[in-house]
Amino acid sequence: MMATAPRRRGPGWLSSRRARLALGAAAVGAGSVAAAGGVVLGREVRRSGPQVLLERTRRSRRIAFLGLRRTLALARLRSRRAGEEELDAFHVHTAEQVFELLGGLKGAIMKLGQMLSIVAENLPEVYQQALRGLQQSAPPMAAHLVADVIKAELGQPPERAFFEFSPEPVAAASIGQVHRARLFDGTPVAVKVQYPGVDVAIRADLDNAFLLYSAARALAPGIDPEPVVSELRERMGDELDYRIEGANQEEFRAAYEGHPWVRIPAVHREISTARVLVSEWVSGRSFYDLLDEPQEVRDRVGEQLFRFWAGSVSRMLLFNADPHPGNYFFEDDADSSGTPRTPGIWFLDFGLVKRFEMEEIEHLKDRVAALRSGDDDAVIAAIERHGWLRPGTKIDHKRMVQLARLSVLPLVDHRPFTYTREYISETIDAMFNIDGPYGDVIRQMTLPRNQLMLTRIHLGLGGLFTKLGATADWASILDEYLFDGPPSTRMGEEVAGWPKVPLGANPSSDNGRSGATS
Repeated sequence: MMATAPRRRGPGWLSSRRARLALGAAAVGAGSVAAAGGVVLGREVRRSGPQVLLERTRRSRRIAFLGLRRTLALARLRSRRAGEEELDAFHVHTAEQVFELLGGLKGAIMKLGQMLSIVAENLPEVYQQALRGLQQSAPPMAAHLVADVIKAELGQPPERAFFEFSPEPVAAASIGQVHRARLFDGTPVAVKVQYPGVDVAIRADLDNAFLLYSAARALAPGIDPEPVVSELRERMGDELDYRIEGANQEEFRAAYEGHPWVRIPAVHREISTARVLVSEWVSGRSFYDLLDEPQEVRDRVGEQLFRFWAGSVSRMLLFNADPHPGNYFFEDDADSSGTPRTPGIWFLDFGLVKRFEMEEIEHLKDRVAALRSGDDDAVIAAIERHGWLRPGTKIDHKRMVQLARLSVLPLVDHRPFTYTREYISETIDAMFNIDGPYGDVIRQMTLPRNQLMLTRIHLGLGGLFTKLGATADWASILDEYLFDGPPSTRMGEEVAGWPKVPLGANPSSDNGRSGATS
């Protein structure tokens, strides 16, 4: 019945269908892991260490077992023709179990969930809520494990390494968790402590392509997981070394030193190591606290986040590639004396920083200019030049241009544009769903590896702007950074010339890898 149903229906039908697709993908993916497990383990045992192999087996079995249990439960419901209400309850329960498992597994599997959560706008609400939980927190590790890591890294237990140290974490995520502490001079700090053994878990996950592909398909059915999984496998190793994250953070802080509203926490490098990162303690309102603010406040925040992206990518050639709500703290709109100001935003978590080549930025400028020209041939030529079409591909040029324009519509039209859930859902469905309205087009396309992170950042920010309901003339703001256009808003005048990159800096010299080792 599902295969013959019309494609275009109301949003309720889409959510229900998405839920069933998600569950089906989870079951099939888990079954693939289980069935292929013996073959994969046999093949990989020669090149994986025994500790990695054991961890990989344990994690695969947990996901496979959950998938098989839910498959059997769904089969029982279908056999007795369960009603819509009972099926919805089943999906709620499945979502809770899937994301509880991902949070407990941590490592690359949890990071994959966080990456895909920013493009989950057209998944059912229960799945979005569960993914939101991955962005904000995860089950914490025991206090004695935290103490063991700090003692191993700093040579002393936390109560001696710091004047004060809270054993209760204030945040927990995929690689480590954050504790509040105080240095001996009274300075309040945030101490990020890496989970013991997470390096083994991550290597186990990254070795296990079956596991990653299955999890990706379960979280975002219809989206081709290959570029996401490939980028994850390349980037995840950098996050294991907090010295790299500290160097990234210091680079951003230097470029934005004195900025009217960009705030980057200082790093205490003298007491930071590969598994312990000590930074300035910062606080503020969360992203979700802003959603009840007046629309003008949410529009301003949207412009701030957009400008941080556009300036960092175009001038520094790098960007914090995790644009999700948990990575921001928002200040109040007045200082301690009550004087009004543009509220600052604290930008957090620089473990996954993407460095771009100037060529990638030139390609972005080329595509935007072609789409603004109104010349379909120019758009197709730019797409072919940048490697988005497989060689020799025959494709409907008109539909290809429609898809290209839809994917970056806010950056093309010089007019106020409001991000809505309908727009971002339509865009994601069009770009990634091979069974969607542009399935015939995207089957002929390929996503260049060097464009994956730009696409992910663009859609990730789009997801944030959608939650804000933000409106701006995004194209004119982008012109300030890509094409050296004049300031288009009062905020543009306020931040003209930022970020400040030192003369002679070559931020893309490491060919796309974050680096504290240079």
